[in-house]
Amino acid sequence: MTKIIELAHALGEEIAKSDELKALELTKGGYEANAELQKKMAEYEAERQLLAEEFNKDPDEVDQTVITEVKARMDELSRVITRNPVYIAFANAQKAMNDLMTAVNDEIKFCITGERPEHCTHDCSTCQGCH
Repeated sequence: MTKIIELAHALGEEIAKSDELKALELTKGGYEANAELQKKMAEYEAERQLLAEEFNKDPDEVDQTVITEVKARMDELSRVITRNPVYIAFANAQKAMNDLMTAVNDEIKFCITGERPEHCTHDCSTCQGCH
């Protein structure tokens, strides 16, 4: 094993012990076990597929009423899903894990290129300095 792979392995072990991953695993279990939430997620996916099928039809066969009704139902389901505390906890944990991985990748890129990747939010409180 090369030194680079050994260091990558050590980094992976540290990430596996991180609070972010622990929180993600904990909230994922609750998310997957929540039958009502999973039912809403499955219904949303079914509606999304129905909408895609409608959009894939020939233009003269598209039913605008179906599209309007499906979109309305998807909006309603989306509101219910995204207000669910179990979903919120899982989404927040997922974001924290993604943010950690982005920071790790950004640091690796900086070490290789000498340049910090730009993720400007135009909110200076989220930044380590202007680009």
